Amino acid sequence: MTQAISKSRAKKLRSRQKKSRKPSLKEMLSLKTSPVIGMATGFIVWLTASFIVKMDTIFSGGFDEGVFFLLAGDSIYLLITLIACGVFLKITCPERVASNANILLMSFVALIAILASKGVLYFAVESNFFRPETAGFMLPFALAPMLIAILLGGREALAVGLWTSFAAAVMADKSMPMLVTGVIATSVASQTASAARTRSRIFKAGAVTGVSEIIAVLAFTALSWRDSEAMAVVHQSTACVVSGFACAMMVMLLIPLMEPVFGITTDVSLLELSDMGHPLLQRLAMEAPGTYHHSLVVANLAQAAAAEIGANPLLARVSSYFHDIGKLTKPDFFAENIRMRENPHDDLPPSMSTLIITSHVKEGVSLAMLNKLPEVIIRAIREHHGTGLISYFHHKAKTQMEFELEKGDDNGTKPSINDSDFRYPGPKPSTAESVIVALADAVEAASRTLQKVTPASIEHLIDEIVTSRFEDGQLSDADLRLSDLTKIKRSFAFSLTNMLHGRIPYPKDEDRDKQPAKPAEDQ
Repeated sequence: MTQAISKSRAKKLRSRQKKSRKPSLKEMLSLKTSPVIGMATGFIVWLTASFIVKMDTIFSGGFDEGVFFLLAGDSIYLLITLIACGVFLKITCPERVASNANILLMSFVALIAILASKGVLYFAVESNFFRPETAGFMLPFALAPMLIAILLGGREALAVGLWTSFAAAVMADKSMPMLVTGVIATSVASQTASAARTRSRIFKAGAVTGVSEIIAVLAFTALSWRDSEAMAVVHQSTACVVSGFACAMMVMLLIPLMEPVFGITTDVSLLELSDMGHPLLQRLAMEAPGTYHHSLVVANLAQAAAAEIGANPLLARVSSYFHDIGKLTKPDFFAENIRMRENPHDDLPPSMSTLIITSHVKEGVSLAMLNKLPEVIIRAIREHHGTGLISYFHHKAKTQMEFELEKGDDNGTKPSINDSDFRYPGPKPSTAESVIVALADAVEAASRTLQKVTPASIEHLIDEIVTSRFEDGQLSDADLRLSDLTKIKRSFAFSLTNMLHGRIPYPKDEDRDKQPAKPAEDQ
């Protein structure tokens, strides 16, 4: 009987677990992650692209059975290639496809590129300014891959660029030269624009892409060299280069408009924020010079470690610059800014000191929002202490409690200390860059307490800090492997050893000391 009841309970438990794994209606309809919304977006993009590609045929007025099947066939081609590119994204970067905001961004950029290609072809036909064999090479094949490479990444750019290239080829009467040119431009633009951080590099990526398209011109010229004209080859090659530069200019115009709309921070914007003339950093240098110098050292540590594990070094560096801006509200209450005066925490109870120390995270987030810093920077500010314990004031509170117990002031009850009262509010670091900034912050601060600076003592200190954070669960929310933590520790040790190296004492200039001081001249 007992065994039957146990089996029944186990069956009910499995049924409940199975039901709990099913997404709720609210989750299914979530605008951010719902696959239904993502598929609907893709369907709308396909219909819109099909309309743009064949809009001249639709409005020509001669709509018969043959035209219908032609439109249906081209639309099916576009649908098949769209599904193929979607599957490619699902395999290579599933986290991108899981976000409907990213799907909307890629769809929007693809439609812009297709509409621009349609405009170029229409202008070429109506104006007769370009020769028919030249107009196709003026198509902005690099526009979509360059934009997506800068906003999202190279793999996403490759998928979007291939689909827009296929759409452009269908638009140009299923031209094989156009398809090959688009594939070449997409491959080169996805690679070169991914590393573009400055305007000059964006233009360089456009130029390189335009020059690479000339390969397609030469290839198809070689296939039909008997019918080719030298001037036609020159015109087509020039059109490729002009198209590359035009795409770079359009990218420069569109990026500042699309970043705030889609909540994306590119390396171009991060590079602008790395300017030390930013008002917040200038205030930090004047009002909290110790914190300012600490942030510079943390930035150097974080940038090197991020590069070591393949994270974003620029994001880690800029996040480090701003991670402690909350200390501007009460700079004198932080150790690095206390110079030749009494420690204000000596006259405060540990609980009040903890409240002041932890408040710099909230104040930093407020200052960042007020100065319109990007969300990725605000996230690093919010997460750089996680839910870590403020061990100094926690220990001070325990010491005071033990002292009161020895005096016999417990009134028959044993007081206790709640550890959560001495922890930061969190959340824990959720990205590799936030983890690196958090660890670099702790390591740099602790390195100032070393009595004897040696490579061994630095490595021991770093290992102790990283291990304690790991065991405290502060690194559990970030997608990092143990091998990544090993690389981070190695990078910290290398950087700190070079920063804190000793110097040999300079010999004293005895001859200069023996010289009498020069009398001051009368003014």
